Amino acid sequence: MHRIFTRIVIIFCALLTLTYGHVSKCDQTPPLATVDTPRENRGVFVLEIANGEQRDGKIYYTPDQTYVLTVKSTVPTRMFNWFMITAEDPAVDYNKYDLGQQMADVGTLKTLGLNGKSQYSERCASSVENIDNSYKTDVEIHWISPKKVKGKSTKNYDVRIRAMVAENREAWYTGDDLTITLYMDDKPSKDSPPLAVKATCNLCSEARYEIVFEGKWSRLTHPRHYPSKPDDNGYSHMVGASHGNNYTLWQQGSRASEGLKRLAEIADSSAIERDIINAMSQKNGARTLIRGKRRHHPYMFEGSHSLFRVDRNYHMFSVVVALRPSPDWFLGTSNFELCDTNDWLEHYQLPLYPWDAGTMNGVSYESPTRMTQPTGNVERVEVGSFNKDSPFYQINLNDLKPFAYLNIRRLDIYPWNDKSCVEEQEAQAEEQQE
Repeated sequence: MHRIFTRIVIIFCALLTLTYGHVSKCDQTPPLATVDTPRENRGVFVLEIANGEQRDGKIYYTPDQTYVLTVKSTVPTRMFNWFMITAEDPAVDYNKYDLGQQMADVGTLKTLGLNGKSQYSERCASSVENIDNSYKTDVEIHWISPKKVKGKSTKNYDVRIRAMVAENREAWYTGDDLTITLYMDDKPSKDSPPLAVKATCNLCSEARYEIVFEGKWSRLTHPRHYPSKPDDNGYSHMVGASHGNNYTLWQQGSRASEGLKRLAEIADSSAIERDIINAMSQKNGARTLIRGKRRHHPYMFEGSHSLFRVDRNYHMFSVVVALRPSPDWFLGTSNFELCDTNDWLEHYQLPLYPWDAGTMNGVSYESPTRMTQPTGNVERVEVGSFNKDSPFYQINLNDLKPFAYLNIRRLDIYPWNDKSCVEEQEAQAEEQQE
């Protein structure tokens, strides 16, 4: 009777979890187990994660990346037939049955259904379990880490991956060897600008810059599903603007403008160039139109150059370059800050990776496309995709080679003879020294 009551509680908690989010810790007790407590494991069965970065006794993950989880037996004669893997917020241990609790982002587990060993669990959210009762020595699951959300503390992104394996109805195991706690690595991504965006720039000068787009996309660097007709490959014009804080050319998580949509889909830069020109005033926040030559095969590796100027009101730049062929993919950077504390940034080389404009569906460079309904936001192209037709099938962003580089170089500085600006700059320098 006690066992029946326990199973009813498990089912009830699972329903609450599926309805309200991860309100309680997942009970991984096998449904057919004849004992309610796990046995001591002693390292026979382990949970491992590939490509997690270990330092200071902790394992760190990069946001929005794919990781390989493996549950395996370390003793060839010891196999398991049941298993369950759960991704959860460690804080769930202290927040049981709080229906008002907001569900934490713990990433996404992928069953890799082609291996025939796993399925999504109906008992707990963010969990996968065995399909059948066949004996196994190992099982592989993929986990896509949570996306980083601006304004949230790093500590809110701790994720615990917990596994259970069972040899039979009487012998099942959990514990430290089958548990991994992961901490979000808060360091910027490889394609992040070196300086944080400033609310105000206090430099009493303007600077002239050269920017060079240097394409690197090739069959050698990115061989998977490389276009079958490379003679049609190319980059659009490099288009962008130097601008201030109240202007946005494009931004991750926001809808693409009509100009960006046309550039990303058909490599037509006329609309986005017109938008930039119309915004060339202090009120709208754009100063210089950045425009570089388009580069098609066989000249894709020649640089696309442009010059632009910045000052204390227009101290950033943004650029985009469409990738052809592709559904709606582009390369570029947004809100690249050039104003440092005491000087203009001298030089920098920025690696570029594909972005998805969110307007057309398509998994590969040459795949059939259709309009996205409803229109999505600008996001990274799905690196780590589980679609075998994708060029980024199960690839981690850290392992993906850049599609291009932006080389930014300061050419000249022109001091301002504005007494009030200089006095203001000197006063702020004194405050920083104090």
